[in-house]
Amino acid sequence: MRNPLNKTYKREIRQDLGKYIALFLFLTLTIGFISGFLVAGGSMKTAYDESFEKYAVEDGHFTLAIQANDELTEKIEAEQVKVYPLYNKSFNLDNGDTVRIYKERKSVDRICLMDGKMPEKNGQIVIDRLYAENNGIEINDKMSIDGKSFEICGVVAFSDYSALFKNTTDMMFDANKFTVACVTDDDFDSLSDKKIKYTYAWRIDDRTLSEKEQIDKADKIKNILSETGLITDYIKTADNPAIQFTGDDIGKDSVMMTAMLYIIMAVLAFIFGVSTRNTIEKESGTIGTLRASGYTRAELWRHYMFMPILVTVIAAIVGNVMGYTFMKHVVVMMYYHSYSLPTYVTLWNMRAFILTTVIPGLIVWAVVFVVLFVSLKLSPLQFLRHELKPKKKNKVIKLKHFNFITRYRIRIIFQNLPAYFTLFAGVLFASVLLMFGMMMSPLLTNFRTEVLDSKIADYQYVLKAPVEVEYAGAEKYAVCALQTDTGEEITVYGIDSDSTYMKDKAVGIGSVLVTYGLSEKYGIESGDTLELFEKYEEKSYNLKVTGKYNYPAALAVFMSRDTFNRVFEKADGYFTGYFSDKKLTDIDEMYIATVITQSDLTVIADQLDDSMGLLFLLMCGFSVIMYIILIYLLAKQIIEKNINAISMIKILGYSDKEVASLYSKSTGVVMVISLIFCLPLCHAVIKLIYYAVMKKFNGWLTFYIAPWIYPVMFLTGFICYVAVYFLQMKKIRKIPMGEALKNVE
Repeated sequence: MRNPLNKTYKREIRQDLGKYIALFLFLTLTIGFISGFLVAGGSMKTAYDESFEKYAVEDGHFTLAIQANDELTEKIEAEQVKVYPLYNKSFNLDNGDTVRIYKERKSVDRICLMDGKMPEKNGQIVIDRLYAENNGIEINDKMSIDGKSFEICGVVAFSDYSALFKNTTDMMFDANKFTVACVTDDDFDSLSDKKIKYTYAWRIDDRTLSEKEQIDKADKIKNILSETGLITDYIKTADNPAIQFTGDDIGKDSVMMTAMLYIIMAVLAFIFGVSTRNTIEKESGTIGTLRASGYTRAELWRHYMFMPILVTVIAAIVGNVMGYTFMKHVVVMMYYHSYSLPTYVTLWNMRAFILTTVIPGLIVWAVVFVVLFVSLKLSPLQFLRHELKPKKKNKVIKLKHFNFITRYRIRIIFQNLPAYFTLFAGVLFASVLLMFGMMMSPLLTNFRTEVLDSKIADYQYVLKAPVEVEYAGAEKYAVCALQTDTGEEITVYGIDSDSTYMKDKAVGIGSVLVTYGLSEKYGIESGDTLELFEKYEEKSYNLKVTGKYNYPAALAVFMSRDTFNRVFEKADGYFTGYFSDKKLTDIDEMYIATVITQSDLTVIADQLDDSMGLLFLLMCGFSVIMYIILIYLLAKQIIEKNINAISMIKILGYSDKEVASLYSKSTGVVMVISLIFCLPLCHAVIKLIYYAVMKKFNGWLTFYIAPWIYPVMFLTGFICYVAVYFLQMKKIRKIPMGEALKNVE
């Protein structure tokens, strides 16, 4: 004989349709969002990891001032590695962007063709897919380089440029204004050699070496190169951001999404617990009758467990379908819009299935089980009498100084504290996501403004060798790159004491100024000693800091040029570049190492805004949905828990609007209080996370939250509450006055 309790499921779904829809949406959106991230991230991470062998990615590379001779090559290859020339030439395009040209690679750092074809004849070129996408460039378009016209025949992904870092010391890659490209050997040779770099990649013969053995071998290569005095650049693949940044970021995203899932599931567990407890209280009379009729606790446990598990299972199925379809494509689009990744294949992700389906199911089962286990221990008589709590003498809080309406609302809040604590926790988490999503764009805008306001000059020329210029407004300076004990590059400037460009704070003889970013990141204050190290030599410098300087564009140290030359043992009058307020035209390009302009200073903010803009919007949207669902679920449960009381005050003559002012507005008061308290908490949490994250990256972005974000966040939460308020008004209207008479004892 079928269990007659099964017939109640349809009625329960019909009566609590809103609750189950809200729970279903909450679970589905969470599972779909996280599943999509983990599936896409896992598939792309696998493709990225496999690319190291598939495309023979280098184990490191170095650049020399001149071509390596056979003797040096043989000496390096004696360490059981193979050396490959990867000469490149960099040119500025007509729009000011930079293109770095290579010959086609066949043995190391091979190229993945994404669309079109590789250069088959002179005059053809392939460029990075992401740069082409960002700049609206299509196959068959023309590109002028060094006075020659090239036809774009394909778009590609360079295996050693999955993140388009122009320099390995840059804080951020630049997929908008920098690209790598490949031409035929003849075309490469025909381009000017003024910007050529003699770069060589090495790849270890034995691919089974441990990480430590690979590092030891790389150190031996570095020692060999250091003896030549020709090395201008050297980096292991493990330290190369153009190769490693992408894989690290995908891995970190997975960790972040997993953590977010656990937090959401903790909030959801509370909601299920409160919901199940309210159901027991509402149906206590029915439960008592069933128990007295012979139903066992196990049968009732299975009955009340069925709907939460059913909702969770269906939400998990739909969420995973969303994750492997719609959400996966959204995440893939985000990654492809940030990185130059090779083609990938969607893979089944068991870890994602366990995290987004198995664990949520177990959490829901465990929470509901505990609530039912505790609640159903009562005797049938206690259920019939609605004695669901142990009798004890409670101390009544005196509220005599308030009017009746206020006292009633306060009582409602005290009676539903568990639900309201859950609401506060959910609002806090949603507010953190919303603040993070809203703060980043203004933060980047503020960073751009600070950088441009504090720039030293419109043009900063870095020279390969000292060259005199005719323009009287050009000012000489010296610069070198050192590094901290963590390996982060610090730029050291030597500037004239009477500099016309560094107006706001003169650099006197013996003074050493650090940028505010350097001070914040490493906790350096005036009077401290800053120790910096040479990159390729075992030599260090101890600089006593005398003050700070506002230059957010880089982590830098400023001193007078005389002090610079004395500290670094240079000749009097030594300089390596010019500051200028206009373009210098009398310097031969072969003497120019680089030119830093306004666009170079803001590249970090521009790239982050372009790459992460969609993620910021998704986080804001998810936060708003979370606000609405949380408020709706908990407000609905509070009303359902107090149906008898609502019915009774209707009998006493209170209108639906007045009832709503008692119950829904009590939730509104808690919501307003939660939003007010959450704003400073969110600020503190975000700042803590931000500083921890920034300390792991090169460079520094000043922490900034635009003042308008706080009122907008408050209004967003309040508007979500108002939307739920009108939904709850409909439910209050449907509660009949006769409901109170059904449960008269």
